[in-house]
Amino acid sequence: MKELDILLLRYLNGPWAQADAAERNCFEQFLELPDPQIVSYLVAGEPASDPLEQRLIDALRAQRQQ
Repeated sequence: MKELDILLLRYLNGPWAQADAAERNCFEQFLELPDPQIVSYLVAGEPASDPLEQRLIDALRAQRQQ
């Protein structure tokens, strides 16, 4: 899905550089999720149960505004 690719690339080209090891690890695990699950988090607004994952999702969603 092109929108996902754009959001993920914006994150990699921006916030990734300042992300700590825990957030980077979370991002790498996040990429292993099936695309429909990623869409439900980033587009549909489904909340994550893990606070670190939710922080990552919020950072990824912020890339939609740019």
